[in-house]
Amino acid sequence: MNKQLIISIGTGRCGSVSLSKFLSAQESISVLHEGRLDSHKIRKLIKWGNDEDNLFEWLEFLLSLKENKFVGDTGMYYLPYIEQIINRYPQVKIIVMERDKEEVVKSYIKKTTGRNHWFDHDGKDWEKDDKWDPCYPKYDIINKEKALEKYWEDYKNQTDNLILKFPDKIKKWTIQSLNTLNGKNEILNFLNYNLDRNINQEFKHNTKLKSEKENFLNKIKKWF
Repeated sequence: MNKQLIISIGTGRCGSVSLSKFLSAQESISVLHEGRLDSHKIRKLIKWGNDEDNLFEWLEFLLSLKENKFVGDTGMYYLPYIEQIINRYPQVKIIVMERDKEEVVKSYIKKTTGRNHWFDHDGKDWEKDDKWDPCYPKYDIINKEKALEKYWEDYKNQTDNLILKFPDKIKKWTIQSLNTLNGKNEILNFLNYNLDRNINQEFKHNTKLKSEKENFLNKIKKWF
């Protein structure tokens, strides 16, 4: 069976969880989120640059899985390898997820308390994270918020240039697209997906709304 490879890129904190849930809810599609494959008890991450052997070994493994015709992965760290991936797999489809810069920065600041993946540090001021630190680019910017802003800007510029260079292979959507029928159909059309479509449920993964709901329920409990 010929497999369709799908790669999703984005800064992170940009809707990649929602996208993987939406795509994997379709018949014969399996798109992981940042290398997590629970059925094989695997979590495969790729370093930001100079990790080609690991990258292509991982993609070949995904393509060897027999369960689904459409297979893929999401991860911010695929960006430096996009042209190499296209050269190796000419039929690949690459989805870019983009979110507002201020929202991405704010979300990362909250998510990475005590850590700084965007600065090459010695572990004195920031906690070393051997798992995630290698997955991001490094900047000569001590201020974490400023480094994150630079990361978002660089990511946008690079993805926009890639879209111009490979318009038939790379397209961009936002998290809001996953809450509209048109947006969900656009993504599946881009993948040339011709099976029955599961597009009526909401796939947006919004932790802010979830926390607001939990706070509301906790207030109700206090009243009783």
